Amino acid sequence: MRNFFKSCAFLLPVIFIMFMLSTGCETEKVVTETVTVHDTVTVTITVHDTITILVNGVEVDTVVANPAMIAQGGTVELTASATAQPGVGPLTFNWFASAGELDAQTGDTVHWKAPDDPQVVTITVHAANAAGTFIGIGASMVGVEMYVPTVTPYYLGDASCAGCHSGTHNAWGQTAHADAWASLMESGHPAPYCFPCHAVGWDFNLVDSTFVGNTGNSGYDEAPIAKFEDVQCENCHGPASDHVAQVNPALVQVSYDVMNCGQCHEGTHHPYLTEWNESPHNFDPYAHPSASCGGCHDGVASAIRLSGESNYPLNVYYGSGAITTRPDTASVPLEAIVCQACHDPHSAENPGQIRTVADVPLKTPTGQPQVFVTPGGTGKLCMHCHHARSGPADHIPNGNQRFGPHYSPQADVMAAETGFEGVADPTFNWAGPSHLLVQNSCKTCHLNMIEYPGPAGSAVTGHKFEPTPEACVNCHGSITAFTQIPAAADFDGDGTVEGLQEEVDGLMVLLRDAIVNTPPGLDTTTKGFIGALGDPLLSTLEQREAGWNWVYVYRDASRGIHNPDYIVQLLQESYNYITSQPVPGAVAVRNDNEAVKNW
Repeated sequence: MRNFFKSCAFLLPVIFIMFMLSTGCETEKVVTETVTVHDTVTVTITVHDTITILVNGVEVDTVVANPAMIAQGGTVELTASATAQPGVGPLTFNWFASAGELDAQTGDTVHWKAPDDPQVVTITVHAANAAGTFIGIGASMVGVEMYVPTVTPYYLGDASCAGCHSGTHNAWGQTAHADAWASLMESGHPAPYCFPCHAVGWDFNLVDSTFVGNTGNSGYDEAPIAKFEDVQCENCHGPASDHVAQVNPALVQVSYDVMNCGQCHEGTHHPYLTEWNESPHNFDPYAHPSASCGGCHDGVASAIRLSGESNYPLNVYYGSGAITTRPDTASVPLEAIVCQACHDPHSAENPGQIRTVADVPLKTPTGQPQVFVTPGGTGKLCMHCHHARSGPADHIPNGNQRFGPHYSPQADVMAAETGFEGVADPTFNWAGPSHLLVQNSCKTCHLNMIEYPGPAGSAVTGHKFEPTPEACVNCHGSITAFTQIPAAADFDGDGTVEGLQEEVDGLMVLLRDAIVNTPPGLDTTTKGFIGALGDPLLSTLEQREAGWNWVYVYRDASRGIHNPDYIVQLLQESYNYITSQPVPGAVAVRNDNEAVKNW
């Protein structure tokens, strides 16, 4: 800690300004300002310029403050005195202060009232000659009951942001970040090594993942006062003094880098970063860059879209399309699905500060009312990207080189939508949602959290996004693997009632073989199974109809878990459709079958 004074009184700077000018034209001007604060910090500013002077030189003797001691809200007299050679005339002084109040802008003597809160104030003096020609400027940072930074940019505290960003600041005030200091103090074990993640002021070294304090840019590490407590704007956006002074957006950091959050949300108590690094959301966004896919495959564009801004209302179906309000990638690089894509650091409107819990519009056939996923709770955030994007009518009639639903049709599967139901009689009673009705749906199973167990272990945050059997025990009893969730009957006709996933696997093998081998057959040698289905020269309409359901279940990847009844029905009825016979020896999932009714 350097030169921090907790007392309420400070010696304001004594400012010496000397202008060395000579008679003639195009004379170099040298302005030297010396500032002394508490006789411990000395800053000298020298400005070189070229101006036209037609008079003799002038010396500005001193600018002094009286009284020398000042408290918060106190008043100090600022006086400038000068002597000049004959013909120059009197000098005039213009005064400016970045905070507090001046009783006058000009004059040899003015009064300045210090602000009521500890902060850094910049006092500036402009000098002009008798003709009104500007001839010099001096400026200095002054600490009002706090440490004076020695470098720029420096930390200001959230109050300096509130003036221009009041809406965002008010919303942030409702988040857990705004109470980070209090939560630490109430934890029962506050320690100095916790401060960098509960207050403003430390810089993070990406090379060795350590926090660096006492760098001269103020903050709690150098000025441990209330204005720097909590996780504030500058924790994520960086020290903002230059941005505020120049009102220049380019002078404040807007970063979507995962380390903006990961520097603190890490460790055995909350290993979010470690788990995310091992998750499918951590991918190389430059491997297959595509602006049209950015709304779900670029963390920056995703954050913008999921915020529901006016250009991209969340009640309008989104299949693809560039997010045109995304900053240029030259200034804001592409990102994986980082924390900021799903979480809004400025708002606690939704649980976990997630960006949205809005109902999810799904792909709907032309001319039909828009279909929405309404249940699902916080899991609906996931569904805004994990949906089919294309429907049977898009690919079945004429094929498609990208045959089948997009690679993440989980929302459609859970809602029992977008399967090709034309494989069954129109009177067939299709199952509806099942696990969609579990509280918070996706989140409950894929983000199952386990609290920190103590020094011998680590907490689990769920940010690998892998479903865990532990999340199922409330409904399915004590299981250690999903394969232990039993099926209600023998659905694939192999003579054994297995786990649900094994029954679905068996049906997938039966349906694929039926599509390939039922006359006229399907040649998969050059394009593979899905590629051949999408080629109308290789596949029949019936093969594409049954094949759509195979791809739908395959790309859902839950092996039946997301919606057991509906998935088994689609596979069994597709087999029946392509072969003209039911699955041999299997128990059909129908509402009139008491063995599996309401299973």
